[in-house]
Amino acid sequence: MLRHRLIPATTVATTHWCLVLHGLGDSMAGWVPVAEALAVPGLGYIMVEAPDDYYGGFSWFPIPGITDDQTTAADMQAGITRSRGLVEDLIAALCVRLHLEPDRLLLLGFSQGCVMVLETVLRAHRVFAGAIGISGWLPMLPDYPVALGSAAGRQQILWTHGDADELLPVGPSAAAVTALQGLGLTIDWRVYVKGHELDASRELPDLRTWIGQRMATLGEPTP
Repeated sequence: MLRHRLIPATTVATTHWCLVLHGLGDSMAGWVPVAEALAVPGLGYIMVEAPDDYYGGFSWFPIPGITDDQTTAADMQAGITRSRGLVEDLIAALCVRLHLEPDRLLLLGFSQGCVMVLETVLRAHRVFAGAIGISGWLPMLPDYPVALGSAAGRQQILWTHGDADELLPVGPSAAAVTALQGLGLTIDWRVYVKGHELDASRELPDLRTWIGQRMATLGEPTP
């Protein structure tokens, strides 16, 4: 099972959880400060570590021309599929352990983690509380609509990107959003003045608001 750490809500009881998937070369510790900065009342966090070692950090899948020169597109797709299965297994285990319904679980991912979040929710047969993808892309876009899960059309997705992203230009991600919206998916697409990073001044408050709205929409858990 993927290594992970639970961080319950601190000021009030935990009513919802957010599964956080980091980017290439990072670790589950890297996004703990973001969780602390978000400080959404009632929201606990599940910080998850990718399965593969990568120069002192971790990786979800190989990327041609970035992680090494031998990796192919097929290798990347196989890595994404493998890691998606691990994420799905973790979610299933956590739902049992925490007595958690999927509609009380949000998913948030940055860069590679964004890929994993999108791949997980687009293929899912259950609706999560919400899915947030930050500064990522969708390498397996040609798989859709065939690969869409039965819940994809009901899933609320927030996808953000930077207009000056030096690692992942905004154009391909914007095109993927347009394609998915054309398939009837609900995607809130927002572009910020930033590079390949999280914008603390504008994006972070927007994330807090969006998450709070999703939690409020779902109401309080049933005893």
